[in-house]
Amino acid sequence: MQPGTKNPADWGNMRGFIQPMKANSADRTPRGDGWVTDLKWDGMRLQVAIDGDEIRLFSGSGRDVTSHFPELHSIVDEFDADHIDEVVLDGECVVFDGGRPSFQRLQHRIHASRPTAALLAEHPVFFVAFDLLSVGGNDLFAVAFEDRRRILGELLGDGPGWRVPPYSDGDPDDLLDLARDRGLEGIVCKRVTSAYRPGERSPDWLKIKIRLRQEFVVGGWLPGSGGLAGSLGSLLVGVHDPGHPGELAWAGAVGSGLSDRLRTSLKADLVASPTCPFAEQPVLDRPPTWVEPTTVVEVEFSLWPLGAQLWHPTFRGIRVDRDPADVHREIFAGSAASHEESADPVDGME
Repeated sequence: MQPGTKNPADWGNMRGFIQPMKANSADRTPRGDGWVTDLKWDGMRLQVAIDGDEIRLFSGSGRDVTSHFPELHSIVDEFDADHIDEVVLDGECVVFDGGRPSFQRLQHRIHASRPTAALLAEHPVFFVAFDLLSVGGNDLFAVAFEDRRRILGELLGDGPGWRVPPYSDGDPDDLLDLARDRGLEGIVCKRVTSAYRPGERSPDWLKIKIRLRQEFVVGGWLPGSGGLAGSLGSLLVGVHDPGHPGELAWAGAVGSGLSDRLRTSLKADLVASPTCPFAEQPVLDRPPTWVEPTTVVEVEFSLWPLGAQLWHPTFRGIRVDRDPADVHREIFAGSAASHEESADPVDGME
């Protein structure tokens, strides 16, 4: 029988879904000894439950996604050789794009319960295993993280679609710099003594996300809604396209980070224009007010895919020291715009 083909009615004796442990958010790395650091993978949390030659895959919410990722089913062979019948692994399912996890590419796989051969070839998934929850029917929740990870590395070797990545036991800021340089999502710092607490968000795991920032030219604004009705809701921003002088390339709308005072002052100071300043007029859900493209603002964001809008933008301030004509898209190290090689992001940890 092929892995994953057991009748659901016969799954009663197989280990069910374990609510995953989650990390607290932090804006800086922890100080002191007793911490190790993992890269933060931009993918989907995935739990792998194995019983003999049978496998079940669960999303972070407990949804059965066994049929979604058939290329991972052969992971059971890794444990057959050691005669281990029951194992539960915790990790992340990712799809790589030029050596960097791409959540956009993963979208093609998340909703395909029966992926075609073409889809499997175009967007292959990779399982990054970072924790071991159970072996041989014995829960390892109370076992220290460093011991769980060591046992995991001894049991699971690198395969065609999976890997136990090395973690860093050095200065977490060094790995944060590496993640920033590679255009990755961030890092997760974990206490070496931490137990696994199913379903809890624990301070023993701290996630630090990387945010990018640069200047943008304001080309318009959208009115607010709800409590912001009648005021400026968000700024419409862009950058100059070096290939088309004088034209603004649309980058997105920024509302987060604007105080009430700033909304009032910007609404009064921005000079209205009868025409859209963007090379291609964006599709918006409310009628905009176009403005003269003379105001420069600094915006922080998590990602800016080529040909797409800013992800999670946050307003940081007005830049009176910048000429709007000099504002272009910056190429961040490791970003989609600068990635031409297929570097393996986990290699830099070894």
